[in-house]
Amino acid sequence: MAPLQLSHVDSAIIGVWRWQAAIATLIVAAPAFALSPSIPLLWPLAPTLIVLGGGFLTWWWPTLAYRHLRFGVDETGIAIERGVIWRSRVALPRVRIQHTDVSQGPLERRYGIGTLKMYTAGSRHTMIELPGLRHEDALALRDALLAEGAGSGV
Repeated sequence: MAPLQLSHVDSAIIGVWRWQAAIATLIVAAPAFALSPSIPLLWPLAPTLIVLGGGFLTWWWPTLAYRHLRFGVDETGIAIERGVIWRSRVALPRVRIQHTDVSQGPLERRYGIGTLKMYTAGSRHTMIELPGLRHEDALALRDALLAEGAGSGV
């Protein structure tokens, strides 16, 4: 059997992750700017470090995360590799998938992508997500993974 070919999700996910990181940075930076003048040792170092660190991570981390997020589908199921520092590979057989969902947040909708969520029985990894698929591709993959007789052992 040939090894499963893995491919990247849509690169539009980088924009979504950058917006999410920028919003998170602003949420953390606002109180730092508001509170640090009352603590002389923290002003202006703490807010500056938060903004610079957050800005660096906002631009740099999403590209790294995208580079390390890959998936592959064959007749037996789906495999997902992810992780920049701690890497993991999840192989999910079709027979373990109980149901699937495709979701879109406002940023994902803006970029035309969605997240495929696959639910399994068991205590570990009962929901496995694959973000960054084109919405139409996520819907098609959802249907293909649950198709009757498509490699299912049930």
